[in-house]
Amino acid sequence: MIRAVQHNIKAFMDDPDADKANPIHSTHVAKAYGFRGALVGGATAYGWVARTIIDALGANWLDEGWAHLKFVRPIYPGDDLTATVDEAGVLRVASQDEVCFLGEVGLGFAPWFEELLPNEFCAGASRPATLPQLTLDNAPVGGPLRPMAVSMTASDAETFALARERETHPAFLAPNARLHTAWIAEQLIHLLHHSYDYGPSIHAQSHIQHLHPVCADQTFVVTGICKEAYERKANHYIVNDGAIWSESGDELVRIRHTSVFRIRKS
Repeated sequence: MIRAVQHNIKAFMDDPDADKANPIHSTHVAKAYGFRGALVGGATAYGWVARTIIDALGANWLDEGWAHLKFVRPIYPGDDLTATVDEAGVLRVASQDEVCFLGEVGLGFAPWFEELLPNEFCAGASRPATLPQLTLDNAPVGGPLRPMAVSMTASDAETFALARERETHPAFLAPNARLHTAWIAEQLIHLLHHSYDYGPSIHAQSHIQHLHPVCADQTFVVTGICKEAYERKANHYIVNDGAIWSESGDELVRIRHTSVFRIRKS
């Protein structure tokens, strides 16, 4: 049973005027692309509604639940957001009645789970000193991305929750803390940067299926397969299906990440 829940959230960003790894999260670059300020990252904003989803579905959602998200409007630092999950599992995050992102959440296997390309467990590979620039022509459609090893201690995980997300929900704090949902959602972003260089990008959509608890004090492996790459309205998109694995080879999360890796200028 899903409870209807509503929370109010104040959007935030540390140093929006500073240079960022993804330049679209910096004021001067975002304005050059026609936005009114630095864009809050999609994974970060998704992390802010973790408490809302847990209150609606229960803490088991972190271990055996799913989420599908579509980002449809920019979120800026200082925006007043209203996050809701209704009794049908519909998630909606809005600023002044304008929807910023929306989707569905649930327990068990998502209706789209079988559509996600399965990955194979393998050891992480080191990132080369230089990487090719990602284009529609060299996107590895049907092929793998370079696997990535990510070590996370319990202290790292707690710091991520408290400092990055300003999250104090006990599910993400010791003992037996789960890795934060924002950390999970952004791993496919880091994985693409592990294989290619590219400029300002925008998180467009995520499908996230939790299969097992994601707990710290281990080295995870993130893998991915490029499903497709295409152009739409002068934006260049890439869709990657990936997985987060425990160091013993258990698949913990299966993810589809859609992003705009080349943004048209207004």
